[in-house]
Amino acid sequence: MEARRADVVIIGAGAIGCAIAHRLSRATDLRVVVVERGTPGCEASNAAAGVLAVASGHARKGVLLGLRHRSAQMFPALVAELEAETGIPLGYRQDGSISLAFSKPEAVELKEMVEHRNGQGMRCSLLAPSEARQLEPSLNPECRAAALFPEDCSIDSACLVRALVQAAEQRGVEFRLQTTVRSLSARNESVDLDLDSGQLEARHAIVAAGAWSAELLAATGLKVPLRPAHGEMAAVRPQTWTLRHVVTANPGYLVPRADGEVLIGSTTAFLGFEKRVTSEGMAALMARAETMVPDIGGTVPLRAWSGLRPCPTIRRPIIGFLPGLERVLLATGHHRNGILLAPITAQLVTELITGASPSVAMQPFRFRRH
Repeated sequence: MEARRADVVIIGAGAIGCAIAHRLSRATDLRVVVVERGTPGCEASNAAAGVLAVASGHARKGVLLGLRHRSAQMFPALVAELEAETGIPLGYRQDGSISLAFSKPEAVELKEMVEHRNGQGMRCSLLAPSEARQLEPSLNPECRAAALFPEDCSIDSACLVRALVQAAEQRGVEFRLQTTVRSLSARNESVDLDLDSGQLEARHAIVAAGAWSAELLAATGLKVPLRPAHGEMAAVRPQTWTLRHVVTANPGYLVPRADGEVLIGSTTAFLGFEKRVTSEGMAALMARAETMVPDIGGTVPLRAWSGLRPCPTIRRPIIGFLPGLERVLLATGHHRNGILLAPITAQLVTELITGASPSVAMQPFRFRRH
């Protein structure tokens, strides 16, 4: 019979929720229950390409860049730990990324980015097209400039989620799958959750439900600045070409995987909670891919999929306790950075739950009423 009480209930078993469960299971003796309406990673996490980009990312400076940098540094130890504990290979690749420019303005922007990152102490270098093709012979020779970001990495996001779940379960975390949270309400000393399978009481609740977090909390009167961002992706298997680095050219990217596939991403559209693969989206993806690697032309994707990213209108994740619901903590709004920011988010949430001093200033990520 399922227990009706827990110390911590985590709502959502995506990368964020699972990373939090894993971290809590390692750092505390708390009884942790994860409630997921589907299966682990079934929404944005398993749909993600798993690019762990800091230097080549769009965040030029500020708190979000700092958060990304700290989290990226946590991956080598986390990957080694999870693979040793679970035996699940995570497809963690440390081959770096190459960004391409196809116009003069793009080349100027890329040069400025390299200079900016060098000034921040990050390793990266500007490449001539011929130098880029020495590293990746399949790249389009018509690119005007390129940049190498050797510290960028990638990971198989679905394998990461699966390993986090297995490692957390081995330490006693309970996962209640195919279970919906209908509502939650906070009292002075606890949080009451109404599940479709019954009632559950906890000392703390963590809402990590991705794009659906705002809907869940709307009934409490809180308006979370979040909207679903629809994204489409595809996968191909190279026949006449190979790829070792992640390759990007705004707004597209190619991500090689250990199994030989190459992921093609990604579109962005705001369609509410509609999730589907469109012919227009696939055409755009394949055209971008062919621009980077001409041999992709005419390739039929092995598979295609879509997902809904939790896009915050405040341009940064929301991590912290909620006003008026002091025992409820929100961890969402990671948008394109959910996989990258999972380790640091888990650390910060664990620190907040246990009352430890946060290792990062939390003020920029707090929920604010608007």
